[in-house]
Amino acid sequence: MRKRKEPKPRKKILETLLQDMQGTAAEKLVLFEKLQAAGGFRNEYVADLRKVEDMLRTFVAMEKGHSRFGL
Repeated sequence: MRKRKEPKPRKKILETLLQDMQGTAAEKLVLFEKLQAAGGFRNEYVADLRKVEDMLRTFVAMEKGHSRFGL
């Protein structure tokens, strides 16, 4: 009997943007928005995309807060 090849689990958008990519949260947010506008996330759940965008916006705000206090 032949062994069935199991599909490789897909990496979540959030994992890729936050862990694998270099740059600030603001840069990652801009890239996310460009990819989304180009239709790069057609096969993703809308709720997941919203969660990623909200999280990136939160991180951008946190970065701005840190720079304001010289941290």
